Amino acid sequence: MNATKTLQQLGLASLLVVGLSHDVAQTVWAASGDYRFSYQVKGENWGGITLRDHTAYFGSDDGHLYALNVEQPKLTWSFKTAGLVRSKPTIKHHQIFFSSDDGYLYALNRWQGKLLWRTSLNDADVQRILPANHAPWEFDYTKSSALVLGNQVFIGSGDGHLYALARNSGEVLWRFKTEGKVRATPAHHQGLVFISSWDGSVYALNKHSGALVWQYETQGALTSSPLIVDDVLVIGSRDTHLYGLDPKNGALLWKKTYPGGSWVESSATAAAEGEHFYIGSSDSNLLNKFHARSGALIWQFETGGWSWGQPVVKNGTVYIGATGHDEPGWFETQRGFFAVDGQTGQQQWQYQPKAIDGFVHGGVYGAPAVGYGKVIVPDLDGYIHVFEE
Repeated sequence: MNATKTLQQLGLASLLVVGLSHDVAQTVWAASGDYRFSYQVKGENWGGITLRDHTAYFGSDDGHLYALNVEQPKLTWSFKTAGLVRSKPTIKHHQIFFSSDDGYLYALNRWQGKLLWRTSLNDADVQRILPANHAPWEFDYTKSSALVLGNQVFIGSGDGHLYALARNSGEVLWRFKTEGKVRATPAHHQGLVFISSWDGSVYALNKHSGALVWQYETQGALTSSPLIVDDVLVIGSRDTHLYGLDPKNGALLWKKTYPGGSWVESSATAAAEGEHFYIGSSDSNLLNKFHARSGALIWQFETGGWSWGQPVVKNGTVYIGATGHDEPGWFETQRGFFAVDGQTGQQQWQYQPKAIDGFVHGGVYGAPAVGYGKVIVPDLDGYIHVFEE
């Protein structure tokens, strides 16, 4: 299925609704890429989805974290915060961790949605300047998600720190100060925790003490999260470059310039074989596949829009969304969501998200979840859309 299809063409306009609540609609037929059902919340969905035990966990700009059973389908529980929830939930055993723009990191019981603890990340008063057609060109739309290692939780904050907390109590063990907002999600490799900051630097820290091991400076803000692929740390920068660094010492291994002066907003995702990675872009409107050790470009796929999000790879297919705008004189961008063959870079299927009000007029930013035969997509239109894998 290579043609662009709207949700109406995929079946949303003529659904067979089977005993579901008012905010869920479902179809009973399914082939790969076919529309299954949607679940509506009351805000835009900028956060990624975490899938576990047939339940999709996700946050929304309506301030809630949701647990949606995707088999019934029905809402299992929701938990309300006092701010936007753009952090992708992280699960460890019975606990689920996420942060909110109300300034807190939350730990909930993932089966019941009950609060276990919350700890301040001291960024409730940090002004979030969203994408707009005028200065300042902050484009501050994303949020750090938690990394859980044993009994420690690591997460970035808009106050410029990386926090390390005790998993069972929320006690702050240490924090490391950068000179910019930390919207990226930390990574871990061989005893080091890596984080990127809006100050333009990548930092490697001792995971136990928070002591600085090394720092690498780029020339632009970093919204991209670090990832280790085949012993190479991959990070994108708003200085229009993609970097490959040695995770042991921060030495530069390779550096690639994105076409058209495009920021590198996206974060990398490793291919299953561990030697390549996939990453999106901004104004260049591309999904790219690179070889990790050499930085060689393998293929490019045109998304037609701002592919700021992190790709998801499952069973040989790469999934990525795109957001769009209608600003005259800018690079043309269109809303989209794509399933792409990971080997060839050829499109398998796609759908076109519907338009919403605002400078960013819709699309998909947050990472989808793939499992149990379903592709579960967080759309900016306020719906979670589910397709057949």
